[in-house]
Amino acid sequence: MDRAEASRIAHGELRLWNPFSEAALDELIDLLDLAPGARVLDVACGRAEVLRRVAQRWQIEATGYDADPALIASGPPELDLQVRDSPPGGSFELVICIASSHALGGFPDALAALHELTEPGGQVLLGEGYWRQPPSEAYLEALGGATADELTDYPGLMRAADETGLTPLYSCVARETDWDRYEWRLILNAERWAAANADDPGAELLLERARRARERMTMPGGRETLGFALTLLRRR
Repeated sequence: MDRAEASRIAHGELRLWNPFSEAALDELIDLLDLAPGARVLDVACGRAEVLRRVAQRWQIEATGYDADPALIASGPPELDLQVRDSPPGGSFELVICIASSHALGGFPDALAALHELTEPGGQVLLGEGYWRQPPSEAYLEALGGATADELTDYPGLMRAADETGLTPLYSCVARETDWDRYEWRLILNAERWAAANADDPGAELLLERARRARERMTMPGGRETLGFALTLLRRR
């Protein structure tokens, strides 16, 4: 079992692969400003649930891509979804990148890539993590050996976007209850799958994934360490 399959199992039937409520996402989609026929790209779109919601609300030309063929195959058939490792050519009136900056080189390099993908005056819908407080070594270890410089704090996230030529227009952050629902659903799904498939070699990977997530959620200060912001940006 590779990490992509483990992620699919852990996320299960979750529609959104990030710690945001569907209501908060839909509210932000309503705040977009898209002309009929606008070209929209979803970076590392997964099952393209966010792109589907944008296409349902706005009359757009929707394109999404992801490196995982299984996710693309399970996406809405009416959308142009492609299996690929890098963005298609051209520029777009809206680029969506929610929990997907890794596909563009990681934060903060992904911001420059998003700037290049977006038409002047166009929009970026960015979902990115940030530190609510400095992470402890134990927390970083529970993230799988992450380093503190992989993210910044909330002011730093907004500043990095602005310095890249992306003006923040609107932003909201995931609540602790959103994080609880998201992380504990991943733990629940992983534990139940491993219990039902104890002889599968992948069961140990799922259990280790659940153990680390549980450690992050239950260590002192763990629930107050990592944040996630959904931000609407305009390309200058």
